[in-house]
Amino acid sequence: MKWVLAEADNKAATALADKAGLHPLIARLMVNRGITDPADARTFLACDLSTLSDPGIFSQMGTATDRIRAAIAAREKIAVYGDYDVDGVSGASLLYLVLRHLDANVACYIPDRMTEGYGLNSRALESLKTSGTGLVITVDCGITAVCEAAQARSLGLDLIITDHHEFSRSDLGHGTADTKAILPDACAILHPGLVDEDIPKAIRNSVSSLTGVGIAFKLAQALLGRGVGHEHALTYLDLVTLGTIADVGSITGENRVLVKHGLTLLSNDSASQRPGIAALKQIAGLEGKPIGVGTVGFTLAPRINASGRLERADTAFRLLTTDSQEEARELATMLDRVNKERQAVEEGIREHARQLCLTKDLAVTGAFVLSSDEWHPGVIGIVASRIVDEFYRPAALISIKDGMGKGSARSIPGFDLYKGLEACSDLLVGFGGHKYAAGFTIREDNIQQFRERLSAIVLEQMGPDGFVRSLTVDSAATLEELTMGLMQEINKLAPFGQGNPEPRLGARGLTVVSSRIVGAKHLKLRLKQQNGMPLDAIAFNRGDLLGNQARDGALLAAVFTPRINTWNGRTAVELELRDIKSEK
Repeated sequence: MKWVLAEADNKAATALADKAGLHPLIARLMVNRGITDPADARTFLACDLSTLSDPGIFSQMGTATDRIRAAIAAREKIAVYGDYDVDGVSGASLLYLVLRHLDANVACYIPDRMTEGYGLNSRALESLKTSGTGLVITVDCGITAVCEAAQARSLGLDLIITDHHEFSRSDLGHGTADTKAILPDACAILHPGLVDEDIPKAIRNSVSSLTGVGIAFKLAQALLGRGVGHEHALTYLDLVTLGTIADVGSITGENRVLVKHGLTLLSNDSASQRPGIAALKQIAGLEGKPIGVGTVGFTLAPRINASGRLERADTAFRLLTTDSQEEARELATMLDRVNKERQAVEEGIREHARQLCLTKDLAVTGAFVLSSDEWHPGVIGIVASRIVDEFYRPAALISIKDGMGKGSARSIPGFDLYKGLEACSDLLVGFGGHKYAAGFTIREDNIQQFRERLSAIVLEQMGPDGFVRSLTVDSAATLEELTMGLMQEINKLAPFGQGNPEPRLGARGLTVVSSRIVGAKHLKLRLKQQNGMPLDAIAFNRGDLLGNQARDGALLAAVFTPRINTWNGRTAVELELRDIKSEK
């Protein structure tokens, strides 16, 4: 693995440290994240709810709220049309609860992953119309549903789209790479890319990374209004946080504020906590424990996702919207069971996909495009992520049934997956997603040609050095610097995640005082630098290093994230090792 020291503007870091009264290391970390102005630094650290933008900045927000309020007043049936992942389910739950609070005649529709697939579909719209629905509000889908929007209008259904995925685009021609967004013909569209042009760039940037649930929250803010309504809107930040983290939303701008305060709500064990979340925490063994970004991403979100992957997502929706503690316990137990089933299915597919990868010549393989008629379409996205992690190549897994394939793809830094699929669009029935994650539908007969073209595009764009893993190091540091006081300052930069990664520091001249294995396969070291006090360090799942680089008396360089660790009543700084190298 290649270590890369982040390019920092030392002059800017020094100035920021002086003007904002920050520790030099904290100032450097902030400059590395693009924060150089003292006022911006103070705003970042304060992470205050008062900095949330006015939902009216979205150019069609007024049209959307007027139509919804008219539907509420007329007792017209409203359908919230969600998606089956955590972002879609949490966003649909939020909007459903807000509309119910406003006494709307509201129902929720979440399509079945297996029989309907992602997004708006014709049969669902016809069914909603037949059931008496007059207004459909999408959450986390719809921005590319041009045909479906036209159908909704022909049926007499008004459609409000709330989404954050990429627009469909058409080539403007004239020998340029310019494109024009193709938007569905809807009553109103709320999207991070559709903000009034006269809004300052800083505010537009702050909402640019909102996920599906984040856009639903902005609509909720507008519907609930200021004052008491604003305070009520903030009670839904637990749902916003679940969806934002699960969808790997960037923890910057407005997302950072929403997630920080949402984590506080999720950590609250009081009787006022949402029954479904309380039950989910209980079954996951999280009662009384602080909930962080990792806890949501690796413990809560997979259980919520499980129902949409193997069954219908309605179970997760009911969990997040129920008022009954008894029902919440039953649903949480069900989701926990389904999640265990999902893990078993996933492991079987992962091993099969992994064996297929091992047969490939990496010198001529830019991307893995793997397919099988034995794979469950609900878990191939997770497996694609595992394949990317292991082999460091973009990966697309395709589940085939009756001559059609449902694909899920993941990418690596440096390759825009959405643009890659765009370049293969003539081979696809449909596609959508983001830079690093996307889904698509393809005819089985086109898979081989798609495999060859996507792989060639990746190889051409990435070049021979594009598949070398790199580890960005924020700053060099000495172990002596890592005091409890500095750690408390570092923790003010949290929550960490996509766009605001945990600090990675580097140190040389580290002597291994002791080394051992803890748990099943974790490497535990005690490291000392010159004559300083030794610190504990742990490298998760790296027990294989014991006796090689990691042995008593060895001299190391290390990249690590420092943490405050409390164990058996003792609180101390501990290093989570990201990588180590021997020093001669």
